[in-house]
Amino acid sequence: MHPITRRGFGKGLSLGAGGLLLSPLVSRLESEAAGLSQGQPRFVFLVEGNGLWPHHIQPEGIPLHRDRIDGKGQPTNAAPELEDISLSAGNHELPPSLQPLRKYRDRLTVIQGLSGRVCGGGHSNEYGGLGCYPRNGGPRAETIDSAISQSIPAIFRHLALGISRDMRSDIIYDCSAAGPNQKTPIYTNPALAYDMLFGKVLRGNPQGEALTQKHLLNFMVDDVKRLESHFAGPEREKLQQYWRAFESIAQRQSRLGDVDPKQIDPMTNLYQSAVESDRLDAHFQTVAMAFATGMTNVATLASGVGQHHFEITFKGLGINANKHHIGHLQVDGANEMAIKIRQFHTQLIARLMDQLAAIPEGEGAMLDNTLIVYLSENAGAHHSSCYEWPVVMLGNLGGRLAAGDRYLCFPQYGKPGHRTMANLYTTFLHAVGDQRERFGMKDPGLEGVLNQDGPLAELLA
Repeated sequence: MHPITRRGFGKGLSLGAGGLLLSPLVSRLESEAAGLSQGQPRFVFLVEGNGLWPHHIQPEGIPLHRDRIDGKGQPTNAAPELEDISLSAGNHELPPSLQPLRKYRDRLTVIQGLSGRVCGGGHSNEYGGLGCYPRNGGPRAETIDSAISQSIPAIFRHLALGISRDMRSDIIYDCSAAGPNQKTPIYTNPALAYDMLFGKVLRGNPQGEALTQKHLLNFMVDDVKRLESHFAGPEREKLQQYWRAFESIAQRQSRLGDVDPKQIDPMTNLYQSAVESDRLDAHFQTVAMAFATGMTNVATLASGVGQHHFEITFKGLGINANKHHIGHLQVDGANEMAIKIRQFHTQLIARLMDQLAAIPEGEGAMLDNTLIVYLSENAGAHHSSCYEWPVVMLGNLGGRLAAGDRYLCFPQYGKPGHRTMANLYTTFLHAVGDQRERFGMKDPGLEGVLNQDGPLAELLA
């Protein structure tokens, strides 16, 4: 990937049809170049299906407090009080699953003890995992990745890529949503995703196409308004969704002419591979280029996520058992297989961090302003009860978060000081300027017991 200098981005920039749309972005970049603001925040959500087991991310030398909350179910977090531990001060080594991230230990934060009982649990919480609402019935509201993208817009407001056991579908829907019943398409075909992002820049005249689409958009405005008066309820909502989608495409097109094609690496054989690990590898490469070119500031990578997709088999890693059987510990060496799969994911994270560290931005690098969140949409187990939801974070968003070289474990469910995934997601929103006090739905089991509003004070800088 070619180096990109953000400093001076606005100098000599000729804005065409997308001038009005680009002006806020250019102003922010010019302020950053002048040292007047923090760099552009970026988020990556790496969502691994089938649960992220707490002991797989637990730093060595720090005990996991375990108990059965209801006296019968699976053991879960039982920390009596908040634990806040420096990894380096205690000389705590990372567990095997996180070893590929060892060079970035100063940017790494392990979070244990958060809950998400409102989601329900089972084999997959699907949209509820990133949305903090019950898993049944499809998306009830926006998910956190989509919510964040509204505060840090780019050409593509949100990029969602993933892998599935189903090779027949190029696009799936499983964990991300822009709003109620507005499922975010997740591209599982790396070549299709690459072409969707970079094809027009590499092939043709995106600004010319933008002018055509702008004229078409102007003609459509009156027609859409007239049609709205003839519809009510669900039909009118569908019409409005269609209009918003077309408008978004047209706006996106108007900004593609300012993307430098020299920053886009050519497609490799990975993008055409039928091997699941190759496809995920290619998706990570695409995210790196999308960040470098300014195509997006928020990316979601869904690795075998959702009720219909989690039974994926990582044959490319030499594993012949699917993740369902691994989750049930039904095969010999299941724990070791799960660790190997986690290591593959963290290797890809480490490589992405290397790539972002090589791209100058402001007084530092693009990595300085990026937060990578590694978690599962199904909390901490194959059959999840959502009493605990392990999370690994890399980065601090340019100092917006008090994160890095840190282990945080929140108290047991229902005890004073306990917090939820909704509080973590609210923290992310506050870090990008969205000051809402609540994200998602409240946990009925904690009503009247704990205050569920607000961000995690422990993580806000």
